[in-house]
Amino acid sequence: MLLGLAYAIAACAIWGLIYIFPLLLPQYDPALIASARFAFYGAGCLFLAYFQREKLKTLTFADWVYAFKLAFFGSLVYYCSLVAGVQLAGAPVAGMFMCCIPVLVAIISNYRGRSKGISVAWSRLSIPLVLIALGMVVANWTEFAYMVNEHDGSAELFWLGVGFSALSMLLWTWYPIRNADWLLANKRKGPKVWATAQGLSILPVTVIGYFALALSGMTPDGSLFGPEPGKFLILMLIAGVVCGWMGAALWNAMSERLPTALAGQLIVFETIFSVIYAHIWRGQWPTVSMVIGMVMLLFGVLAAMRVFRQSRVQS
Repeated sequence: MLLGLAYAIAACAIWGLIYIFPLLLPQYDPALIASARFAFYGAGCLFLAYFQREKLKTLTFADWVYAFKLAFFGSLVYYCSLVAGVQLAGAPVAGMFMCCIPVLVAIISNYRGRSKGISVAWSRLSIPLVLIALGMVVANWTEFAYMVNEHDGSAELFWLGVGFSALSMLLWTWYPIRNADWLLANKRKGPKVWATAQGLSILPVTVIGYFALALSGMTPDGSLFGPEPGKFLILMLIAGVVCGWMGAALWNAMSERLPTALAGQLIVFETIFSVIYAHIWRGQWPTVSMVIGMVMLLFGVLAAMRVFRQSRVQS
């Protein structure tokens, strides 16, 4: 149990880094950052493909199309939206939206389970959902002032960043549900091969997309890799390989040791680490309202997940 918890915390600590990379590369366009990250990730999948070539041959054309759809919207567009949200509204805001994903997945699954008679009464979720909503408002109260006043931003750009953060949350809510649907229907093909297939399917788009954006003048100085090529490539290599491969490997190791009901709740550590990293980067302590809001948000998430877990046990 403790080893599984350690794996989960380590995975979330690594995933929390993806919220900081946009802050370290503020002059780079979100589409460039997202394309570069998943180009590195896809290149890594080429190496894995050699060892999985026999199992990859079992995938049908429809499987590859589905893999591309998942990778394009659930990885590329998701991360592009997340980067835009971090750059415009701040890493804490984007991280707190991600904290709501386990509850959203559970709510959608609850709605889909009505036809099977395994749903939870919405009245039991009212208090947790209100707590989450209030927590988001309280936590972001001072974050709005920071981004607009101290960070030389504007109210319009902040709310645009909130919109991008919400979009990334919705895409990352859609992705695990649809991904799980395929895995449940194709248990013999395996999750590792499926992850490799997604990386391979999106590789051409990310590589072509990056060079198209760079050559069209989307980099800050018009060059291929921007004004800080070494820094940019190293950060994207870490984002693609470490945050991609290593984070997933640690999370999978946790999944083998802890029950699914508990594992779903542990993703909140990603939010915690994103907020910690953002304030370390700023050289500031979190405000009182952010701490209170974060506590409310986390308690709301845990309370909602407890409702679903109790319902599952009773069933």
